[in-house]
Amino acid sequence: MYEKLLSPAKVGPWELANRVVMPPLTRSRADGEWVPNARAAEYYGQRSSAGLIICEATQISPDATGYPRTPGIWSAGQTAGWKTVVDAIHAGGAKAVIQLWHCGRVSHPDNQPDGRQPMAPSAVKADKQVWSDKAGGLVSVPMPRAMTEEDIRDVIASHRKACENALAAGFDGVELHGANGYLIDQFASSNTNLRSDGWGGTREKRMRFMEEVLRAAISVYPKDCVGIRLAPYGTFNTIDDDDALAKYKAMLAAAEKLGLGYVHIIRPIVSGNMQVGASPLDRAAIEIARELFSGTIIGVGGYDAASAEDDLQAGRIDLVAFGRAFVGNPDLVRRIREGIALAESDPTTWYAAGDAGYIDYPPAG
Repeated sequence: MYEKLLSPAKVGPWELANRVVMPPLTRSRADGEWVPNARAAEYYGQRSSAGLIICEATQISPDATGYPRTPGIWSAGQTAGWKTVVDAIHAGGAKAVIQLWHCGRVSHPDNQPDGRQPMAPSAVKADKQVWSDKAGGLVSVPMPRAMTEEDIRDVIASHRKACENALAAGFDGVELHGANGYLIDQFASSNTNLRSDGWGGTREKRMRFMEEVLRAAISVYPKDCVGIRLAPYGTFNTIDDDDALAKYKAMLAAAEKLGLGYVHIIRPIVSGNMQVGASPLDRAAIEIARELFSGTIIGVGGYDAASAEDDLQAGRIDLVAFGRAFVGNPDLVRRIREGIALAESDPTTWYAAGDAGYIDYPPAG
């Protein structure tokens, strides 16, 4: 049962023990100075029976921060903290990738260094609230400032430096966060990129930022160790492109042109951290990726073991990621293999500080 899902896989230079992926899951447990701590190493180590672990979205620089207690990878202390995490993942037999993140306009001065104003491709405000520990609740994001040419070049350079730090920490690869209305997605989308310079005005120019960030990544890592996460048809964080299909195809074309190792496709059944309901677009999103991208395809969003096995057997995807299931089931691979019922996770602790709902979910039995 679940023969394909539990079978080994080769992705570029990686030999994976199985086709189960733990996707990036924001857990908001980082220490002061955005450092991943010993609890993070324990958390990921508990889940290292997956073939591949993609560690949570991680800021490339201080001004990339959108939420409190999310980790960074711009400093020596953060890099050292991530090395302990990577060591724990490798000790369990999984490969380790880190997702690199810039939140752009989805932020608030409370969550920025020195209370800075968030920046974005254009001065377009998101209809969005984010959590502020300082305020003790949700706060509305402000109007961002439009990025200058120097800002753009600095952010691209920060991605490169983050990749260098990831390599120093021992990560097997990096994933760029191109989904869910964050900075790469903001540059790619017509409603958030109103620029008329070399970084906007046409779809081709709106793709330029994504391509330059990917080029920075593959200047550090082999291209088959670099991936990108995409959310076709997604509207999370008030992204609303005037032609979502054309945008998605353009992003896939860029990934193909640069020879990336994988694309990580969020099926539209999921929007951000919410299940919004199945639709024919779930299948279409995967089929379009298979048509336009020749590398590895990771599918995520609404899968259970049976539907994952079906898509793997049909060749629609190569690996499958399980998000919420991994929160409450550190032994998810064993539970799938032995047919053990899955435990539910507590959503009130998904983003809370402390150990509860983080490292205290027991294995079956």
